[in-house]
Amino acid sequence: MLEQLAQYGYALSAPEVPAVAPEKVLEVLLKHEDARLVEGFPVVLANALAKKSELTWENKFWRPGKAFSSKGQERWGCLVAVSLLLFRLFGVEKPLQERIMNLLRKYPEGEKVLEGLEKNLFEKEMKAGGLNLSADRLKASFRNYVVHQAGSGKELEEQKNALELELLLSVLFTPRQKELLKKSLAGKPMTKTEREYYSRVVKKRLKAVADARLHQMARSLVYS
Repeated sequence: MLEQLAQYGYALSAPEVPAVAPEKVLEVLLKHEDARLVEGFPVVLANALAKKSELTWENKFWRPGKAFSSKGQERWGCLVAVSLLLFRLFGVEKPLQERIMNLLRKYPEGEKVLEGLEKNLFEKEMKAGGLNLSADRLKASFRNYVVHQAGSGKELEEQKNALELELLLSVLFTPRQKELLKKSLAGKPMTKTEREYYSRVVKKRLKAVADARLHQMARSLVYS
């Protein structure tokens, strides 16, 4: 009865619920065929990493190939890659990004999957282990349940501006090109190869973006 009352907003006492390991929750999500539920995977993973200093998955002997079927391993790799992309997009702290990158390296095709999914983060749909996931819902869920829980006011406005800039940059530049842009802005040294590539490719694209005629044409086409 107490549990039933609590369900309808009259919680006289909080029933003790045995804690479930986050990995178990994530494994249940992996098996689901309801895309909306599976889209919560990055949110659960972000909270799990923030709360626990080490997940079972981070044990050096753990491998997805041993824990899951081939389909499960493929979906796990895709969802971990999607999670990392969201971590990067929303500026989740670097130590957590490094932990999730280390997880992804446990999947033989991890970095290849990451590269393939990156451009799809800005499309309407992205595939993960046989499921069509909504890129918009993934970003909205992560923003609402992870980013907005971590800050308020000025911090959120700064995060929003940074996100919008990151989205625009990702449409025009590859991850490697964005890295060189950030190096240039910060005045960090580049290798000879990086300087040559920056001058030959990235700077030319920047000049096109900065051209006033291109701005005028773009605004005319977008806002007409």
